Amino acid sequence: MGNGTQQAALPPVIVHGAEAATARRRVAALLEAAGARPDEVGNLIAAIEAGAVEGTSEEIAANPAPPGASAEFAKGWHACIASATSTLARISDRTIRQAQEATRAPSPTLPPPPAPVARLVPGVVDDAGRDRILEAAEQIYVSVTGYTAFDRDLSLEILPVVLRCLSADEQDGYVRQLQAFAETNRERLATLYAHYGPGGTSENESRCYLTHQPASIVVCERLSTVPMPLDAVWNEELDAEMVLERFTTYWRFGST
Repeated sequence: MGNGTQQAALPPVIVHGAEAATARRRVAALLEAAGARPDEVGNLIAAIEAGAVEGTSEEIAANPAPPGASAEFAKGWHACIASATSTLARISDRTIRQAQEATRAPSPTLPPPPAPVARLVPGVVDDAGRDRILEAAEQIYVSVTGYTAFDRDLSLEILPVVLRCLSADEQDGYVRQLQAFAETNRERLATLYAHYGPGGTSENESRCYLTHQPASIVVCERLSTVPMPLDAVWNEELDAEMVLERFTTYWRFGST
């Protein structure tokens, strides 16, 4: 029997997530076409996003307690406002910091656009290589989520498409690269799956099945390394464009 104090969970705020991800990629493509460097593009977009978060924080902070509220209510109100604005400030700072870290981090050597897409030839990763990568992804996924009831056949369907974004130079050492990525981003991955993965607070497998598949670990790594080529091959090979749109939103903006 309940104690009468349990509160309903807040609904997930994902109304404009897919549109935001699409707009972000479009703006990045336009800036790069205009001559901006990729690291400059990332920092500019991060600055805009951080500014939007700070604007939200300022708007929340400007809300006084309701007129006539008791002193105790007003004290609780201000405590909630302080907690919300503090969280938003951390998100804003983290947005800038992650963009700066991505700029400083070494990235695989890739030919300039649009050459990466032209080099993504189907079947460059053989079955044995694919199986090794999937085994590594499964180990990482289970260690982060504790979930083992995934559909391996579905991951085997997804993975060959995603691995078309793997350059020839990356293939031999990709398992190590994936493991290093997971180690560096373990907290971020844990938060992502805690929100949207199996049993997560905002779980919805029908909207985005990737959150329930170990192949999503590889998708996260590729989104962080070669996002535009991944978009190209995904939309060409898989009839599930919005799944990638939603997962991209979860990975970039939703795992807070």
